[in-house]
Amino acid sequence: MIHAEMYAALCTLTRREKLDASYHAAFYLLSTDEELFEKARAHVDIDGIDFVKIKHGCRGLDERQRQLLDVAHNLFSWSSRCPVTPYDLSCLGYPTLDYVCSALYIANGAFSVQIIKNDAGVPELTLDKAIYEQNRRIYHQLFSTTEWAADPEENDMEIG
Repeated sequence: MIHAEMYAALCTLTRREKLDASYHAAFYLLSTDEELFEKARAHVDIDGIDFVKIKHGCRGLDERQRQLLDVAHNLFSWSSRCPVTPYDLSCLGYPTLDYVCSALYIANGAFSVQIIKNDAGVPELTLDKAIYEQNRRIYHQLFSTTEWAADPEENDMEIG
């Protein structure tokens, strides 16, 4: 299964029409790894995500998978203990660190997850960053030290 299919499967298991950002962030991370997805999907239902049961069934996961599970749990429940430190995150490397960073933006509503079928009909997971980009533009307009935006592309000037 690919990321988009695993993500969609987890969303479907909740049998809810609309999910909040905490679900989307957790499902995004839980669907980045097929083994983690397989262990998680047995514990997702209309009542939510039972991370305690997922963690009990995950004794054989490697360190990276356990860290993804801990971050997903914290993004979902907000108050769960998360033993993953900033240093641990820095060691994740590509692409896992990118997944975690995207999940942070998903959790705060800056990114939204979309599944779109490509030309071959295969579902692809994409992130809509429109809210993030809007916030970025507003920030630059409010806090730029000059009339010109910090990013030359935002000045509608041709460079080159």
